[in-house]
Amino acid sequence: MRLSVRNLEKAYRAVRLDIYALCRALNFLPTKQQRELLDAVAAGQRRIACKSGQGPGKTSVSCVIALWRLLRYEGSMVVVTAPTMRQCKDVWLTEFRRILRRGDPWISCFVEAQRSRVVVVGDPDWGIKLVTATREENAQGFHEEHLTVIGDEASGIPREIVTQFKGTLSNPDSLFLLIGNPNTRDCAFFDCFHAQQKDWERITFNAEETPISSWFHTDRNKLVEEEFGRDSDVYRVRVLGEFPHADPNCIFTEAMLDRMQDQSRMVDASAQNEVRQFGLDFARHGGDESVLFMRVGNSIMEWVKKVRKEPSEVVLLAFQWQKDMGWRDNTCLYVADASGIGQGILHKFYDEEKRVLEFHNGGRSTEPRKYANRITEAWFTLRQRVIQEVPVCIPDDRILRQQLTTRQYFMNRKGQLILETKDEYKKRGHESPDRADALVMAMYDSAMTEDCVSNIGGTERSLRASVQIR
Repeated sequence: MRLSVRNLEKAYRAVRLDIYALCRALNFLPTKQQRELLDAVAAGQRRIACKSGQGPGKTSVSCVIALWRLLRYEGSMVVVTAPTMRQCKDVWLTEFRRILRRGDPWISCFVEAQRSRVVVVGDPDWGIKLVTATREENAQGFHEEHLTVIGDEASGIPREIVTQFKGTLSNPDSLFLLIGNPNTRDCAFFDCFHAQQKDWERITFNAEETPISSWFHTDRNKLVEEEFGRDSDVYRVRVLGEFPHADPNCIFTEAMLDRMQDQSRMVDASAQNEVRQFGLDFARHGGDESVLFMRVGNSIMEWVKKVRKEPSEVVLLAFQWQKDMGWRDNTCLYVADASGIGQGILHKFYDEEKRVLEFHNGGRSTEPRKYANRITEAWFTLRQRVIQEVPVCIPDDRILRQQLTTRQYFMNRKGQLILETKDEYKKRGHESPDRADALVMAMYDSAMTEDCVSNIGGTERSLRASVQIR
C-alpha cells in the first residue's frame, strides 16, 4: 500500500494522539480486559501493575502500548526488561514483530524491528531497547524524556531492579508498566498489589473472561481445573491471574489471615479468666518500628506502632494500658524483645515489679527437638492455633498481613524448624517484620510457663528468662 507524504503524516498524527487509532492501524482488536489497560495508559497513569492468567494477551497488549508510547514523541525511548534475554527477544520481541506484520504496511515504513531492538526512522536513539533484569546497572543510564519501562514477567524481576527503575522514571510523562503472571508472593510485583497498592494502578486479566473467539481456548482452563482443582494455587495463577495463597516455606496463608482477621471472633475485654498478655518489639534502626500488642484470650484488643520514638515510650504506654484495664500485676504478662536495644529497656519492667518474659529471638524453645529457637516456636505456636481452628482475632492491617504471609522457614541439619532472621528477610527486599514479631510474642502461650517468667517483687530473674542461647 502506497501513501502520499500528506496521508502518511495524517495517519501518523492519528495514531500518535489516539491509542485506539493505533489498534485499528495494527488490526488489533482489544478485549474488554485489554481495553482497561489501554485506557489506563491513555489516561496518563504513570505506574501500572497488571497481573494476568495465561492467555488473555498480556504480551500483545504490552507491545501495542510500547509502540504507541514510542510514536507519541520524536526521540522517545521504551525499555523492555525481563528476567532473561530469552524472554525479551524470543517472546516479547517476536510478538512485537508479529503484531507489526499484521498491521498496515505504512507503519513498517518507519518502524523496524531488528534482531535485538526496535528503531524508528533509522535513529538508534529513538526506539525500543531490551535489557535483562539481572543487575542494577542495567536499569541505570536512561534519562530520556517521555521514558517508558515495561517489565515483562514481572514476578521474576528483583525488588532492587524495580526500585532502580522507579528512581529513573522521574519525568512527568514517564510510564512504568509491570505485567506478567503472578507466580510468587515474594517479589516487587506482589508489593504493587499489597504494601504499595496506593502507588500503582492495579489491573487483573482473568483467563476465564477471555473471549472464546480469541487465540486462547477455554479448554485449557478446564484441563487445569481437572488436574489441579479450582481451589488450587495453580488454577489461581494460571487462570484467574491471582497470586498464590502462599509461597512454599511461608508460615501463614491468605486463608489463615482471613480467619484471623474476622472481628466477630473478638472476645470480651472484661473477661476474667482469659490470658492477658502484652507483646513488645523494639526498633533497632531509624526506619524500624517499635510495636505493642495487647491480648485478651486469643484476641488483640489494642495495638500501636511507633517510628523514631524511644522504646521506653512504648513500655510506658503498655503500663498505662494495663492501668486503664484495671489489671493487677499478677494477672497479666509482658513478653518483651530482649535482643539488641531491648536489653537497655528491661529494667523498667523490674522497677515496676511487672511479670515479664525476656524474649530472645535466638533463645532456647520449650520444644528444642522441634524448633531451633524461641522466635520460630512463637510463630508456629500461632500457626498451630489457627490450624486447630481456635478462634483468633488480630487487627486487619495490610502491613501486618504482608509480614505474616511472606516470612519463610526452613529445616536445619538437626531436623529443626527455623525461621529466617530479620536480616535475611530484609535482604529479600522486605521491611523489618516488627509488627508480626510483636504479634507472635503477644500470642506466645509458652510464655505462661512459670519458670520462664520473672518473679514479682523478687530480686532475681529466672535463669531461662535471661539467658540467650547462641
